[in-house]
Amino acid sequence: MSQRETTQRPVRGLVLRVRCSEGERAAWLHKARAQERSLSDYARHVLSAEPMQRRARPPEVDPTLLATVGRAGNNLNQVARAMNSDRKAGRAIDLVAVRTLLMTLDRQLAEIVAEHSR
Repeated sequence: MSQRETTQRPVRGLVLRVRCSEGERAAWLHKARAQERSLSDYARHVLSAEPMQRRARPPEVDPTLLATVGRAGNNLNQVARAMNSDRKAGRAIDLVAVRTLLMTLDRQLAEIVAEHSR
């Protein structure tokens, strides 16, 4: 069993409203961001005096890599949309051509990721 399955997070359906000035809110928000937290997490910590748990920071990713992978994802969506349109219209789908396209996309993505992993 994974840890995610065993740990139950509390359901937080209630809202606590606090009146404050713009300056107070800005100061609280600044303190929360300094600890890489949302204002809600920061307030919950301060009000309950419980220690804050650290979140793992997501890894830094090259923006060029993200853009390239995004373009490949868009291409994949276009292939899927075309296949679904053809299927719904009753047209035959050239599975060999689709597989060739997907293999090309897979190879290109692997090259891109390998290039940015060095």
